[in-house]
This record gives sequence, structure tokens and C-alpha cells, in this order.
Amino acid sequence: MMIRKSRFGALGVATLLLSALLPAGAGSGSGVAAATAAENVTISIDTDNVVNEDFLGVGVNVMPLARMPKSASYGYDGPEWEIDKKRIGTIKPKVARLWFQVDWVEKEKGVYDFDSEEMEAVYPYLDALKAAGTEIELNFGWKNGEEIHDWFGLPGVDPWTSAPADVDDFAESASNTLQELIDERGYVNIKYLTFYNEPNGSWDFETGGDKANQQQYYANIVTKVSQRLAADGLRDRIGIWAPEETSATDWTTALHALADAHIDGYSFHMYGASYESLGAEIAARKAAVGPKKVQMTEFGWSADDASGWNSGFANYVIRGANEGLQSALVWQLNGVWSTDPLGDVNGNYTMWDSAVQGLTAKRTYYSAGLLNRYVPAHSDVVDVQSSSPNVRATAFKTDGGDYAILVESKAGAPKDMTFDFGGASIGKTFVKHAYSDAVARDGNAILPPASGSFAATDSFRDAHVGADYNFAIYTTEASQTQVALTPVEAKVTGGDTLQLSAEVVDNTDGVTWSVVGTGNGTIDANGLYTAPDVDTERQVAIKAVSQADPDGYNIASITVTPRSVPTRVDAPELSLPYGVYDSSEAVTITTGTPGAEIRYTLDGSAPTAASPLYERPVILKTSTTQLFKARAFKDGLDPSGTTSAFYRVLDVSVAPDGYQFCAYEGGACYFEGEGIVAYGADGLFNYKIATDGSDCTAAVFGDPNPGAAKRCYYSADVPEELPLVTFYNAGFEKPAVASYRNGPFTNGWVFSDHTGVHSNTSAFAPPPAPQGVQSMYLKTDGGIDGSFYQEINFKPGEYQVSFKAANRTSFGGQQTFDVYFDEELIGSFAPSGSYTTFRTDSFETAGGKHTIKFQATSHTGDNTAFIDAVEIGLPKPPEPAALLNAGFESPAVTATSGVKAGAFADGWSFNNRAGIQKNGSAFGAKDAPEGVQTALIQTNGGLAGEIKQTLGFPRGTLQAVVPGGAARLRRPAKLQRILRQYRHRLLFADLAGLQGLQDRRLRGGDDRQPYDQVRRDDDERRQHGVYRRRQADPDRGSRESDRARKQEERDRRGKSAGGRLHGRNLGGAAKRADGGERRSLGCVRDASRDGCGLGRVDGGARRAGGVRAGARERRLRVAGRHELPGRAHDVRLDV
Repeated sequence: MMIRKSRFGALGVATLLLSALLPAGAGSGSGVAAATAAENVTISIDTDNVVNEDFLGVGVNVMPLARMPKSASYGYDGPEWEIDKKRIGTIKPKVARLWFQVDWVEKEKGVYDFDSEEMEAVYPYLDALKAAGTEIELNFGWKNGEEIHDWFGLPGVDPWTSAPADVDDFAESASNTLQELIDERGYVNIKYLTFYNEPNGSWDFETGGDKANQQQYYANIVTKVSQRLAADGLRDRIGIWAPEETSATDWTTALHALADAHIDGYSFHMYGASYESLGAEIAARKAAVGPKKVQMTEFGWSADDASGWNSGFANYVIRGANEGLQSALVWQLNGVWSTDPLGDVNGNYTMWDSAVQGLTAKRTYYSAGLLNRYVPAHSDVVDVQSSSPNVRATAFKTDGGDYAILVESKAGAPKDMTFDFGGASIGKTFVKHAYSDAVARDGNAILPPASGSFAATDSFRDAHVGADYNFAIYTTEASQTQVALTPVEAKVTGGDTLQLSAEVVDNTDGVTWSVVGTGNGTIDANGLYTAPDVDTERQVAIKAVSQADPDGYNIASITVTPRSVPTRVDAPELSLPYGVYDSSEAVTITTGTPGAEIRYTLDGSAPTAASPLYERPVILKTSTTQLFKARAFKDGLDPSGTTSAFYRVLDVSVAPDGYQFCAYEGGACYFEGEGIVAYGADGLFNYKIATDGSDCTAAVFGDPNPGAAKRCYYSADVPEELPLVTFYNAGFEKPAVASYRNGPFTNGWVFSDHTGVHSNTSAFAPPPAPQGVQSMYLKTDGGIDGSFYQEINFKPGEYQVSFKAANRTSFGGQQTFDVYFDEELIGSFAPSGSYTTFRTDSFETAGGKHTIKFQATSHTGDNTAFIDAVEIGLPKPPEPAALLNAGFESPAVTATSGVKAGAFADGWSFNNRAGIQKNGSAFGAKDAPEGVQTALIQTNGGLAGEIKQTLGFPRGTLQAVVPGGAARLRRPAKLQRILRQYRHRLLFADLAGLQGLQDRRLRGGDDRQPYDQVRRDDDERRQHGVYRRRQADPDRGSRESDRARKQEERDRRGKSAGGRLHGRNLGGAAKRADGGERRSLGCVRDASRDGCGLGRVDGGARRAGGVRAGARERRLRVAGRHELPGRAHDVRLDV
């Protein structure tokens, strides 16, 4: 239940408008319920009309680092490699872009070692890819290892990312490496060569120069390597691709101009573009390079559930194949740790993470893996047309006469599809392999098996395409033989037996069993494994190979533990299974030997008697990765074997902000001194201040959430008041990022793919976060509005959401957004460039789970808002309406002219005859009365400048305060001539709540430059807004008629001076320079009437407050008042 209440009672919304005198003349991917009737769709295939020749296929990016020391330090060993190798053989990528570092083969300049430790780790990858039939694009040069920093890079450039200082040596190194790998070691599947990664960025290829310098330097590398390969007899066997740019078509254009004779294909990377916008990206690059082929050598999505109808693996391949790309390579194969430089690419973008983290493959493996496996290599793309906008397709034809048809179906209705070959007789059977997001995932990593068979003459029909988002490949080639094992991972004591079973998928007959390696036990023909007797834990790989097709096999991972013997302490047991956890957990360690001490380590080193002593559950902290090892000791007995487990702990918010996990329910929190403990689960917590620890039980805290498994969280910072509602990641400090992390992901909030978190130093150039060092960003681009939300457990009551928000000013326009409580709108907002506090309407709930959602609403353009410090509390009384960016200090003007011209938005909306200027700008305006910037409005060429801002006002009597004065301005002669020529009118304004207004009208031949400067008195400066609610006045009624009479007289005098002015003069007025009578300056008009003039200020007969040049400044305090009824108002101030 939800009751909506306005924060203003009856809401009044008004627009404050400043203008010059002249009148200013929006794919669903999944989750849609099926309709009752299927949509009939025809896929028309013209097998004779080739639209794209020699499509290389779908492939992957490979970082061949898993067998290097850093991965080994987390427990990666032989069995894990067997699993990775099996998966490469299953998906059979058609092309693999292989990360390659110069320091792996050339640690000393001119000295080559192709048997280095690094190369010994790379060769198994090359073997596996060759066995899979994969062509390799060798990416020579990426990062620079530390061992070559003293000679390889350019002076003064980051040695990790520097371009090579000696380009000739680099070319020699590339040629020598290719000769070794192809000619000496037989890797004839290395077909393509490229250099570095995304040189348009600042992370992998730096020269220390500007863009033109970098482009020329990269072109020189391409040219030198090409020439060296030609001299060494390799060039005709290697195709060179460049420049591996991302979102930088200008790099492709530049390389085409600088080195086209040496480039065989142009490579680019694409992330985040919609299906619709991908076409333009492809077209731009094709237009830049003419007949040369274009390669998309990276594409992917950071979150495992992000690929879908709007933007996804299937539709990128469909569009790319149909529109002329030659390849499409997924980023990336699997998660690894790099050693030099240190790095970690587990978690995002991968098809599966390192096997030490778990065996279950990601959805990306099943979707992108299906495309890798069944889109044929070196095929021709033929013309395909779909009769429905809800179905996309492409088709491939091989030289051997086989076909593959890729079809993507939008969620919403089931489809009845007819595949029409236009009279051509196919005479083959198509087998269907279909992917949906509901794919069953486990450690076997079985690609979607055959789910239909269709004999085709000149057509065939599939009447059973599901209603959810899905795609399928219909292929005439044989299906990949796969083997599913039970169990696929298990634990067994040394000397004991374990029964395994196997199921062959998409083939017949049984399997042949074997144990990988020697001394690892035995297995019989029926899958009964006998474990070896071990004195410490051991990982063993068991292999089951299809008897019908040896290419189809699988690997089971078995952990063998030491058996109990009288002379040895029993091996420790860890309570927490290995794997990846969202947030902190606790590990309890036990041993079967009474009186034994347990010692443990968290860094992967072998525990000794001097290692930390286990005394209580070990808390695994957030944002940590560790190989936990434990060993038990007792006098008179041999030490136990070592038990180990890999733990990766993420930093997903599951606790009240600022609290850390300390105990499971029934345990105890340990801390010293005073602290506060939160006990509960799922957003419902009870809090208690405790000293020197606390039991974590309902007897201590009461039960905030009966039936739920609860935990305790501790904070040393005892707050003055406890939160009414507990929700997570209110300050967006998680996950911690160096720059930004884009959605979709979940961390307290569920972030869409146009939202995320970023640091104060991100590329968005945000103002500093008002809370912590991170905030969230809410984007609109490509016609897609971002959103983020959180389901929160409320107790019954009335609440209000408050937060701080700012608009991005370094790029794009005004972002607007709505806030919802479930489906009910509770506020609409348009922030300025500086963080400002906003509050929603209040809402009431009977309790339970409800969703708070922020939804971008600007729909078009590229706009970004920043949000931080979200709070949910009791409703607060409405605050006075306050202008955003009242002093025009945002955005900071950086142009040498001192001016930022419209159109843009930052609190105010500026049209193209308005903007912001800073002190000392070319306009020669007087220094800003507050800060260093003012607004600028001008009339030019008959077009009127305008700035405007919408304000929400509470019901009641409001008062606008507008004081004033005068002084003389000087202007440069050149500017004077320009202004006379165009007869401009310029307005400079600095409104810290309507503060510091100055105006000048330049008339031909008139050197007098009067302007009005309005300021608030000091008491008004303390009011944080233009308008304030009038205080209750008990004597108001008795004075009202007298005030009305006096106001009428003032209005009469104002009209006699020109009919332009009305208002209420509250203080001393500025006397006219010629001794004339004083005039009132201010006014507020009813929304039903047009305009409200400040009067002429050009030195003419009708002047109100404006004075001739040379008059001394006098302070004014002028106000108008207006009674606002409970409805919308358009309050205008025209100058």
C-alpha cells in the first residue's frame, strides 16, 4: 500500500525566466509473457546473392596468462588447465586475438629467449588453439613488463604503456618472433598481426605527444614491421590489422591516410552501442578505408545478463555479418591474473572465470560460445530478409555447400518461422541449437545441444520458437559432441573410491575413462575411481572421452584429502566452501585430533608452527582475494597435511552502510571498546550499543525479521540517531573504482547499462562527491534512459527520500529524472552543475518490501546526472524555493575568451544567445558581485537571449527581493565597434537568489553606459533562495487596507513615469542623476499576465533606478509580493 503526499501540499511549479527585451521567438530483452497466438514470420534467404565474402567467423580475445605465477599463487594448476583447454576445444573460436608482450621473448635488447618462463606458459595456449582450428591474430606489444623498463620505452613516458623507443628493434623483434613460432614451432595458424591496444586511449600506447604524434608513431610502427616482414620473407603469410581503436573512427581514418599500403584490415572495438547505432559505426569505418576489410576485434558486455535484443552478441554478429565486417571477436575468453604487470580480469566480460573460483560457466559462454562454435569459418554471407521487425537474421554458406542461419527473436510472442530459400533446392537437414537466458548452467559447461531437426528442400518450418528472448543457429554441419559428467567436481579421501558417470551429448556410444597425470589414482572402464593415498590435499583431473568422437570429452575435478592415521594430526576442515562471495564471511576451522593447534595463512604460503593461531572464526574482509591454507600441529604427532580453499570476497552491500560483518546468528562479535551492533537480515535490523563485543542472538537484540537467517554487523562510530530504514550503498562507495564502472550490475542498487558508479577523478569530470569519494551517474544516450533501483524493506510509516544531485557540465546537456516509490511518481528533478539537496514527496506504507527507483527522463542527447548521499527518513517541512546555480559559478569557464556560450543547461537553461562569462572576459563586464562568473544575455541579429529555470513553490504568500545601484563600465574599442554594428543589448547577471543584476544598453554614438546592479541586503543574503514564505503576521489584517492604499499611489506614480513599473519600495531608492524623482525597481507579476518590466535603463526620460555614467552607487532593497494559490504558476522576470 502506498499513499502519495506532496512535499508542498498543493504543488505549485513556476518557471523563472530571464530574457532579453526582444521576444524569444524515447528492446526488451527478456521476461515478457507469451502471447496466446504465435507470430508468423518468414525468413527469406537468397543463396546466390552474396553480400559479404570470406567472413572469418566469430572468435575471442585470449590473455594467455593462467599458467603464469600469479594465477599459480591462487592454486591454478594442471587440473584447472585441463578444464580451460577442454572449453577452448568445445567452442572452437574461429579467430583468437592473443595478448603478447615483448618482454616475454626479449628481456635484453636484441637478445631473444623463446624458452622463457613466460613462453613456456604461452605454448599450451597455442597448442590448444591450433587443435581447435583457430586462426590467431598475434597482438604484438600490449603492456610492457618491468624487466624491459630500463631500455624499451620513450623517455618521460610511463614505462608500462610506452610505445617502443626503437621502432627498428621492435620490427626486428616482431619478425623474429613470427619466424620462431611459425617456422620453427609449427604454429602455422598464426595468420594476422596487430600492435598494442586502443592507442586512442591513455592506457596502452603512449608517446608523450599529441594525437597527431601518436597516430604518426603508430603508423611508423606498422610501416617498419611490414617492411621487415617483407625483407624476411614473411609478409605474404601475415595480414596486418590496425589500429585496434575504440570509439575513435578518426584513428582509422588517420591510419588509412598514413599507412594504408601496409594495412590489410582495419580493426576497431565496440562496447555498449545499440543494434541500431552499430550500423553507423560500421558504416563510418567502411567509408574511411574503402575496399579494405574491417574487423571488430573486441565486443562484449561487462555483466553476464546484459546481452539481449537491444544490444547483444547475436545481433552484433547479425549486423556485422550483413553489413560487411570480416570478423567479430568477443572480449574475452576467460578470467586470469596477470603477473607482470599485476592485474586481474576475472569477473567482468569473461565467458568463464578462473577455474579456481568455480567451474560454473557464465551465460556469456553459452551465448557467445554458441556463436563461436557454429558460425562457420571463411564463409560467405548471403542475403537474408525477415518479414518481422521482431526477428533478425543472417545466413552463411561455406565452400563445401553447408549452411548456417542465425536468427534472433525478440521477447513478446512465440514465433512460427518459415525459412524460404526462394526456390533453391537445399537438400540438407538443418539442426537447431538455441540459446535463451534460462539456459541451465553448471560445471560441465555444455553448449546448447540440438533441440530440433528440419529437412529442407526449398524451405523448412520451425513452428516452436519461444516467447522469451532467444536466438538460434540452424546448421547443416555436424553438432559438437559433448560429455556431461556426474559429479563434475567432488572430494574423496585418499584410498577411497568414487563412482562417476558420463552422458554423451549429440552423439552415440559411451566414453573412455582416464586419469590425467601419474600417481593420481586409477579409474576403471565403468568410471569407478580409486584415489591415491596422500599426505596432503591434491587436485586430480579425470577425463571422459566420447568413443564415437574423440573431439568430445570433459574433465572432472577431484580433490583428494589425507586419510586419518594414528601418527599424524587429522587435516583441518574449513567450514566455508571455496568460491566467490558477495560480502564478508567467516571461516571456522576444525580438526579431528583433540588438543591440536591450528595455524593458518591467507596469502597462499604453507602454514608453519609460527603462523597465526586459530582462536575464533576468521573474518574474510570485503574486496579481498586469498588462498586460505590451514595446518594442524600437536606435540608427539606428525603435522597434518595442508587444507586449502580459494576465497574471493566482493564488496557488495548487504549490511548497513559503515558497518562490517562480525558474526553469524548464534555466534559472537568480538571488538574492543564501545561500538554499535546491527542484528538482522534483508534490510530489517535492530541496533544495540555494546562494549567489548556482543552475542549475536535474538535474546540480546529482539528478532527484527523472524524466520530469516540473521547476522551481526559492527561499527565503532556510534551515531546520534539510528536509521529509520536500512538500505544499502546509500553513498555509492561500492564497488570501489579508480575511475568508473558501468552497469548493469548490482551493489545494493540494481544499476542498468546506462548507470554506474564513478570516482571524483573519473572522465565525467564530476564535482566532488558530497559524501565519500564516489557518486553514481545516471545517463541518457543513444535514445536510452538509464535507471537504478533498490528493493527496500520498510517498517510501517510515512517517509521521504532525500539526496544530493548535480548535472554533468563537461559534456552533454541537462539530465532530468523521476523518482518512484514502486510505480508511483514521488518527484521530478533537474539538477544544476553543483550538488544540491533534493527531497521527494512524502509517501506512506503499511510496511514490507517496496522499490525506490531513479529513472532518467531526458530521452534524447547525451546527458548525465550525478547522485549521492541518498537518505530515507521522516518527512521534513518544505524549504523555501531556491534557485539552482544562482551565482552562475558552474560550469567553470575555461575558454581563453572567458565565455561559455549556449545552448547548454546547468540549473538554468541557456539558449544560443545566452551563456556564462567570467571576470576579465572579452565583454568587459564589471567583476561578479559573488564568485567570479555571471550570466550573459544578449540580443544579436534580432534573436533574443534567454535563460530560464523551473522552481517548485509551496502554497502561500511569497516575496521577491530585488535591490539595485549603478556604476560605469568601460569596454575595449574593438568590442565597442562590434556592439554598435549589431546594436546589441547585453545583460550580465549574478543571481545568488536574484543577486547582482547588471544591465547595459549600448546605443550608437552614446558613450554613456548605465547599468543596474541589484543586491540583496545582508539579512536577505542569509535566505538561501529568491523567494521565501512570508512569516505569519497577527497584525496583517489591520494594516492591509493602508498598505493597499499606499501601493496604489506608488503604482500611479510609476505609471506616470512611463507606465512600465509597479511594485513595492521597501528601502532607500537610487536618486536620478539629474535630480529627478525616485522610481521603484522590482516587480512580481501574476502568471495570468504577460511580462514584468524593470524599466528602461538607457539614460532616456523613463528611467527607474538606472543612472547616468558617473553617478555614485546607492544600495536599494526593493520587493514585490504575490499571493500564490494552489496551482501551477509561470513567474517571469523580463529584462
